[in-house]
Amino acid sequence: MSTYPASSPITFVLIHGAWHFGESWNAVRSHLQKAGHIVHTPTIPFQYKDGDKAGQTIHDLDDAIQGVLDYIEENKVDQFVLVGHSWGGVVITSMATKIPQKIKRIVYHNAFVPSESECLFDCCPPFARVFYGGMAAQSPNKTFSCPFPVFRDAFMGEATYEEAKAAHETLREQPIGLWEHPIKNSEAFFAMPPQIPRSAVYADGDSTVPFGTYEAQAVKLGVVRFIKMGGSHEVMFTDPEGLAKNIILAGRD
Repeated sequence: MSTYPASSPITFVLIHGAWHFGESWNAVRSHLQKAGHIVHTPTIPFQYKDGDKAGQTIHDLDDAIQGVLDYIEENKVDQFVLVGHSWGGVVITSMATKIPQKIKRIVYHNAFVPSESECLFDCCPPFARVFYGGMAAQSPNKTFSCPFPVFRDAFMGEATYEEAKAAHETLREQPIGLWEHPIKNSEAFFAMPPQIPRSAVYADGDSTVPFGTYEAQAVKLGVVRFIKMGGSHEVMFTDPEGLAKNIILAGRD
């Protein structure tokens, strides 16, 4: 039987990164639930569902995030620990400025922490804008994929070829507008006292960005509970039990 850190039941909302779905958290979710916690894993919408724009690709960050806020409202989720992975750091930072009264703690897992008016590309090395921007420019709806050779080596280097291939096949194309649209109102979030406690879970085998980038991002959080573990950017697939344990450590009171 697995041993988890002792903790009262926690409600978690897990926010996925670029190209992923809410279901990308399934294995982590299972371990958290076995430990007695409540877990929500909404999928960030990449297409409009209703109205005149129905079926069109979402390039407005606020519109994409609104889909998650609607989920929170519809499911009456309150007093939860908000966890964001990778690009999900942009999403959770924005959410924290909109519904701070609902969030008990915010956790960045190998995630970007954008400053006011920064977009995701501003947090990434310059080649990312050129590389992914070039791919999106050739797409009719300005979306781009994560090429398997990049995913295999940079995102999931410790996995077998078969494991990496299986995870890669679950991904979807990402609208570039969600990487270009700047975040708003984060300045007030970072300037205020840590009314929302902050944590970071860092898998130190991540080579998607230069080593130390995510640690430097976490420094922006001020007073932060920092937890380091082994694994790649996609440790949610390669070590979901270990990640679940560290999310509990990061999220507990």
